[in-house]
Amino acid sequence: MTDASIDLTEEHHPNHDADKADKSDLSALKSDRLFRSIMENVADLIAVIDAKGYRIYNSPSYQRVLGYTSAELKGTWAYDKIHPDDQEQVLKAAAETLKTGVGKSLEYRMQHKDGSWRILESSGSVMRDGQGNVQNIVIVAHDISDRKKEQWERRRAERELERSRQSYKDLVRREEMLNRRLTSQIRNSLDLDTILATAVNEIQDLLLIDLCNFFWHVPNTNPPEFQLVHFAASHNFLEAATSYPLSQLPQLGQRLLSQEIIQIQSIYTNPELDNISRMLLAERGFTSQLLVPIKTRSQKLGVIVAAHCQGSRPWDADEVGLLQAVANQLAIAIDQAELFDSAQTNAANAQAQSILIEKALADLQQTQSQLIQTEKMSSLGQLVAGVAHEINNPVNFIYGNLNHANRSVQNLLDAIALYQTNYPEPVPEISKFLDEIDLEFLKEDLPKMLTSMKIGADRIRQIVLSLRNFSRTDQEGRKPFNIHEGLDSTLLILQNRLKAYGDRPAINLTKRYGNIPIVNVYAGQLNQVFMNILSNAIDAIDESVANCDQATDISQHQANEISIVTELKPPTPENHQLMVVIRIADNGRGIPEDILKKLFDPFFTTKPVGKGTGLGLSISYQIVVEKHHGRLECFSKVGVGTEFRIEIPV
Repeated sequence: MTDASIDLTEEHHPNHDADKADKSDLSALKSDRLFRSIMENVADLIAVIDAKGYRIYNSPSYQRVLGYTSAELKGTWAYDKIHPDDQEQVLKAAAETLKTGVGKSLEYRMQHKDGSWRILESSGSVMRDGQGNVQNIVIVAHDISDRKKEQWERRRAERELERSRQSYKDLVRREEMLNRRLTSQIRNSLDLDTILATAVNEIQDLLLIDLCNFFWHVPNTNPPEFQLVHFAASHNFLEAATSYPLSQLPQLGQRLLSQEIIQIQSIYTNPELDNISRMLLAERGFTSQLLVPIKTRSQKLGVIVAAHCQGSRPWDADEVGLLQAVANQLAIAIDQAELFDSAQTNAANAQAQSILIEKALADLQQTQSQLIQTEKMSSLGQLVAGVAHEINNPVNFIYGNLNHANRSVQNLLDAIALYQTNYPEPVPEISKFLDEIDLEFLKEDLPKMLTSMKIGADRIRQIVLSLRNFSRTDQEGRKPFNIHEGLDSTLLILQNRLKAYGDRPAINLTKRYGNIPIVNVYAGQLNQVFMNILSNAIDAIDESVANCDQATDISQHQANEISIVTELKPPTPENHQLMVVIRIADNGRGIPEDILKKLFDPFFTTKPVGKGTGLGLSISYQIVVEKHHGRLECFSKVGVGTEFRIEIPV
């Protein structure tokens, strides 16, 4: 493959007339067939890449390993399917190979046609022409994904072994800590909930079990039951049962009432477990249990249940003895806690309720943050879709004219060179050449093509600048911001949604920008407000058109209008600040009064499921009012339209 005379890009068609074929043609045919046979059966990936990085040849093994046919890859840039984190090292290696003529072995990730990533190990060599100059690079690569996976699995197994060793050390250490911490907690605390919560958490952590429960026996219910009061789980998805009716656990319940310690290594093989109890435990997800009963001086019966939910679990004597010692300590602590009067009990209950409320509030705030992020990602999706649509046309426009421009320029240069050689009287060769290329047409057409390319390039620049302007981050706080630039960049992103589609005509946009100053704001967040409000305005117009009777009303429907007005609002007796006012209005269906009152409430939305989270306007309100100390108001009249008014202090 180092012979520069080998052409890997063309098909060889030998003459089928055997009488006229000489020995040289027959030898070339055999050589070509042998080469193709080798290429079709070789396991490694073989590619020939020119000096600019474009593929000249790709072996059939690319389809077996990466899913791409040779035709799909031919002529493409060789590095576009390499993982972005690996591209730099591959490009450097290719440049070094072209420069020195010596290939370099390296590993990198390349994307399969199905979207997955494969790990390749490759080496390169060069192909030279007759003068010894480097023309192409030959890449030979093979898939080492499985080998890498085996290495990762081996390392993971080693880590698991080390973790197991560490767990044993922790077991010894935690056993000492349990005796010290739990005994101290039980002796010093008179709060029963604290004692039981500490006990189940320490037991679960020490014994490395899936679940530790504490149940109270409630004899006065019908039927009598063991009621769950505390549990500690190793996995968040584990759900503890709230009660175990004794009517469904006849033999197991009687053994507990007799204060018998019960060891169940496996519910499926334990001969002392009846079928009813076995089925109930299996339904609840348990596979192994250790149950230790506790009886207080007041004759209350409790049970510590150490449960496993992933196969059998043998319980050794040390674990049983340790759990029995904990049960004895708990019995003493429970007796002490029952001496508290009702006031102490009420205070403890109030504190427990406070903890639950705080946890619920924290969960609500976390959920709200997640939904806010979802809303941001939804807007980002609109942004990317709009930008992709806008960039696509100018890029194709420029790309389609590049070849024509290059060919025209070269032809003009050739014509000028011939004129200079044969000036002042053109020879017939020049006259013929000028007739073929139509020089006058080239002189007229070339500036137009170059102008169109410039227009396309300027268009791309505008889109990229608008994207950068819209996606500013607020990590460094407030920054000077041009409100008009923010509005224009947002409108450019939404331009595709303003165009006509289907039965809906295009939306007419009217901008009346006033003379307003630069303001210090969180630019990215304010752009998000513009995006939310303008998107809602477009949605309102879409809904208005969709609700028209297409047979009678669509042709007579009023023109779709969105207007944006900016102006300065002077200080007032109520507000002594100079304000920038942005008014965004549409002539959609309008918003009813009952919905208008709840418009900025979190999670409130009138859109169907999957179309919105109800946080867009709520977030916009927080950004304008709480973040910028401004005002955000909505004025609407059904059948007329809606106006959002944003006021930002200068």
